Amino acid sequence: MTQSIESKTEIISIDPKSAKHGAKHDVFSSLPVKPQERYKFLRSIGFGGMKSVLLVFDSDTGREVAMAIMPDFRERPRADLERFVREARLTAQLEHPNIVPVHDLGVDGSNSPFFTMKYLHGQSLSAVLRKLRKGEEEAVKRFDQLRLLQVFIRICNAIEFAHSQKICHLDLKPENVNIGDYGEVLVLDWGLARSLDPDSPIVSPNAEDADANGRVKGTPGYMSPEQIHVSKDCPVGFRSDIYSLGCILYAMLTYCSPLSALPRVEILRRTAIGDIPPPSAVTVGDRHIPAALEAICRKAMALNPHDRYLTVAELHADISAFQTGYVPKAENASPLKHAGLFIGRNRLIVLAVLTLILAAALITLGYYYLDAISYR
Repeated sequence: MTQSIESKTEIISIDPKSAKHGAKHDVFSSLPVKPQERYKFLRSIGFGGMKSVLLVFDSDTGREVAMAIMPDFRERPRADLERFVREARLTAQLEHPNIVPVHDLGVDGSNSPFFTMKYLHGQSLSAVLRKLRKGEEEAVKRFDQLRLLQVFIRICNAIEFAHSQKICHLDLKPENVNIGDYGEVLVLDWGLARSLDPDSPIVSPNAEDADANGRVKGTPGYMSPEQIHVSKDCPVGFRSDIYSLGCILYAMLTYCSPLSALPRVEILRRTAIGDIPPPSAVTVGDRHIPAALEAICRKAMALNPHDRYLTVAELHADISAFQTGYVPKAENASPLKHAGLFIGRNRLIVLAVLTLILAAALITLGYYYLDAISYR
């Protein structure tokens, strides 16, 4: 399958008083004009939000690349054009194996902005989850729980790196994760991303969460409560991404997004008050969801950001703990479970010790038996 932008980012109305005003400076001043003949159009790949994505042939490098454009750029407000360019520049700065690379940025002869990026083969995580939900044999065989957790860890790696660069994604969801044919995992669509670096020339650190019409952009079911109700006491930040990562883990455990069966307004209402059932309450069939993974998921999705993981690294560590047979910090496990997992991690040692104890007991019994016979 080919790369596709499947984003269904919603626009949520909020208090207009928190609306964002357009930036004053010109982000196009330094963009180079590219010769029209460099890129040869092959076909349309997909669209989403304000972008369309085309498959083009780059005659300079002799390869196929994906090109993001704004077909209606002449009708778009200046803020949308600036956001488009900022997305390209921000993504280009995030050089990481699990973040889609940007190759080129410029304007064409008609002054339309564009940027090119790696042409992705494979499928989105959302497509994988749909196949698992339908019980498609090939998907079930290929994407078991272990494989899905490996994908999740790679997503965490990408976001952990972005946070190290003081950048929040703010639109994490299965549609924005591509899984390649050979195991590659790439996080896409940084259109809502913002930099929390006060010295960043790309994304204003003082940007509000809403646009000029008082609307917040995000995806119901994956956006954090603080993205729905903007508040100075609970600002959008790194832990908003951690909430979205918890939602992605929830989808991996249940094969559906949180509150997916409800109307959009109800999803937003329940998200805002933290009324989300645990994964074990909505899983399909007789699938077992480990208590440890459910605990990790619920901690990441805590209503209060201060109750979530402090960093993506902590979330990653809890997943790794589960994978290696340890009790995650998020799980309030009993001493009996700790003991059981210890035995599971050290089966050979425990077996050897038990064998030695049994052998010593048999030798002792044998000694007393022979001593008793000799006494008679």
